[in-house]
Amino acid sequence: MRDGYRKGFLGIMAMVCAAAMISCGTPSIEDSDTVMEIAGQPVVKAEYQMVLKHYAPEVKRQYSTEEANVENFWEMEEGRPLEQVMELAEEDLARKKVVARLAGEAGIGEKADYLSIMEGMGAENTEREGKVSSGEVVYGLTSFAPEDYYSYVYTSLESQLLEKLKSSHPISDEELEEIYQENHGQYTSEVRVHMLVGEMQPGADGAGGRQAEQSQSEAGMETAQQVKDSMEGGAEIDVLTEQYPQVHFYELEMSSFQTEEGKSGVYAQRWLTASSMEENQVCEPFFIGGNLMVMRCLSREENVAEPLDEIKGLLKSEVQTRMAQEDIEKGVREAEITFRQKELKQAAQEALADI
Repeated sequence: MRDGYRKGFLGIMAMVCAAAMISCGTPSIEDSDTVMEIAGQPVVKAEYQMVLKHYAPEVKRQYSTEEANVENFWEMEEGRPLEQVMELAEEDLARKKVVARLAGEAGIGEKADYLSIMEGMGAENTEREGKVSSGEVVYGLTSFAPEDYYSYVYTSLESQLLEKLKSSHPISDEELEEIYQENHGQYTSEVRVHMLVGEMQPGADGAGGRQAEQSQSEAGMETAQQVKDSMEGGAEIDVLTEQYPQVHFYELEMSSFQTEEGKSGVYAQRWLTASSMEENQVCEPFFIGGNLMVMRCLSREENVAEPLDEIKGLLKSEVQTRMAQEDIEKGVREAEITFRQKELKQAAQEALADI
């Protein structure tokens, strides 16, 4: 009798629970809840939606204005735009999470989960805003948006990972020689120039005293013009150095293969200017990286094969970078991706509702 009562009670409770679940629908997903796991790395809802929104305009551009503006655009059967944008987001996240896993295995300690990244962004923004409030100079953005900071962290992480992976691919001189010979045509420069360069900070005219920024620029430009005149007169580097001690003079060879732009590209304009100059030509002074620069072209050659000895370091770095990229691509291809389709689709629909 007692067992029958227990069974009846459990049956009633089961029906009540089922009715409650039906009336409430699918439980809501919190922004910090994991909706996907890639290569053992979690992807939370807020992260997934942010990446998804990034690709929404790209998908919409594939359709006519009329199609893109219909109310149920993302649910259209033809073309299946919802599936398209979800696939793009998954591809993007797969690479990021594989990079995060490989970086961890390589001993790179930077945290790459979304919640830690957002915490880091908050601290960075607070620090920058504090500097601005106190009157300090802040270079770059005064504050980051989530998508920009997220992208910045992963770009930096992948750059560090590539350097680590490159070191795991030693290449002998014999292998480099073979690669060079097989791809000789790739190492021919369209332009190769030998330049005499004068570089100086605006206002560094030796006069002493503190000048306003505009006065410094004017004084610097005046000195740069004098350097230009001396260069056009044929003055050699030793004479120029003695005549203008506030200017740093140096000779530099640049080519289409080795543009000497620097890691940050700060000297890109130096190459662009030099590559368009003829022998003995002196360029007008120009600003670069906060400095003033004047150049004379000492020699110019076209379609010149780069000797292996001069490009060995660059060639080795290129080959190792390619191998490191292949390591990452292999990781992406083999990455295990798990998710609940219903929850992921719900998160996607929610993110795209107002787009």
